[in-house]
Amino acid sequence: MRSIISTLNFQSGFALCIALSAAGCGQQPISQTQFSADESNVMATAGADEAPTGPLSTNEFDSGVTTTAGELPSLAPESKATARPVTPANTEAEEDALEAAETIEEAPEPEPGSPEFKLRQLAQLKAAPFNLVRQPIKGKPGEFEDVKLTPEQASQEQLRRWNSMVDLAMQVISATKDAPQQEQLFNNGVYYLTEARKQLALRGEPDQAQLLSEDAEALYKRDKSSFAAVESALRVVQLTQAQAENAGRKDPRFASTFGKQSRLFASKFPQETNRAAMNLMAAGRLCEQVGLIEDAKSCYTMIEQRYPDSPFQETTAGVLRRLSLQGEKLTEFAGSTVEGGYISIDQFAGHQVLIVFWSSNSQTFLADLPLIQAAESKYGPKGLMVIGVNLDKEQSAVDRFVEQHSLAWHNIFFSEANSRGVRNPIARHYGVTSVPTYWLVNASGIVTAAPLDLKQLDVMLRKTPVKAVSNTK
Repeated sequence: MRSIISTLNFQSGFALCIALSAAGCGQQPISQTQFSADESNVMATAGADEAPTGPLSTNEFDSGVTTTAGELPSLAPESKATARPVTPANTEAEEDALEAAETIEEAPEPEPGSPEFKLRQLAQLKAAPFNLVRQPIKGKPGEFEDVKLTPEQASQEQLRRWNSMVDLAMQVISATKDAPQQEQLFNNGVYYLTEARKQLALRGEPDQAQLLSEDAEALYKRDKSSFAAVESALRVVQLTQAQAENAGRKDPRFASTFGKQSRLFASKFPQETNRAAMNLMAAGRLCEQVGLIEDAKSCYTMIEQRYPDSPFQETTAGVLRRLSLQGEKLTEFAGSTVEGGYISIDQFAGHQVLIVFWSSNSQTFLADLPLIQAAESKYGPKGLMVIGVNLDKEQSAVDRFVEQHSLAWHNIFFSEANSRGVRNPIARHYGVTSVPTYWLVNASGIVTAAPLDLKQLDVMLRKTPVKAVSNTK
């Protein structure tokens, strides 16, 4: 399957190099090509080896709080030979897709074989639900019926349609590339081509990731500020994001590639401020979740430096503050408690402190509770203190959880409604939007782990036990 490079009359056989300045904001420069050989190999194998997953669950009290911090899925590999089943669309989705397809069919018929005709075919292929096919009714010439496919048949139908879309889109691009008056048709062809390549790459087609990369470079060389250049580069970023989310902690290389592509996109297309900032924010969070802290810092720093007016700027400033905590003294940490009191980290001098960011509906936090309570029981007499920072929005939910699970520690929770959830002042100051998140502070007030892997808590506490010097309760 060919790349768009030959269609645009560029030299084929390799991805075109674009000279860019270092985009790592003080980190290592990004590769000047769209992908290195290793990254292309990572992208090419991702769709075949990783099953897709849905988004991380969200807090029912505050949709801004992610309730599975640091826990990206790590799923068992799926055989490439096994067709990935497609969940049948629900009735409403089927009706919407059929309505869209019927709307296309009602439009004036373009001349057969023209770019407009092929774009119409592309729109029909994309709009129609993959688990339905229209077949002629036997014995009734000119009449058709919709036949529902099995999941396995629908999977094969998806692959067939995406491959057909690649072929049709390439034909549109070839016919319109030299005609300025047909630039809109050309752009539409690029849209369908890059979307089809992305979908095929996610489904395990080994060459589509590299072809998508080469297409993006060719279109950038053709006109670096064009819709086609931006759209194709954005599709590369979207592909790396999907692959990184699928791989999770199982292979952090995907998250690293997503971070590099997000920074590369921001460097290449300075005019795309909103898209670039959103890509960088998503990449920073994903890199942070899989433990790639330097990659995360690079993404967050680029937002802070290049997009000071971005709605993410406050969050990134807090995140960068948090990512710099380890090895530093924790000074800005205080707030009112759910009981109506007030505590500050200064009150816990001489004690090791486990800080717990939590919410009442986090299943991961619920599963972690026995570990926390066991550590509190074992090391509390030796000086360990626990401080909770709750990110719920309703106090009744906090009270109910505290009582049900007999939480004995202080929990910071603000009475003002606009200081709850992700608006919690401590969470905002340190850019915490995911729970549970754990920190460990030593008896001198120095942050020894942020974030803390709770499985390592017992080992860390055994190394530096501290006798209690005062009663802070």
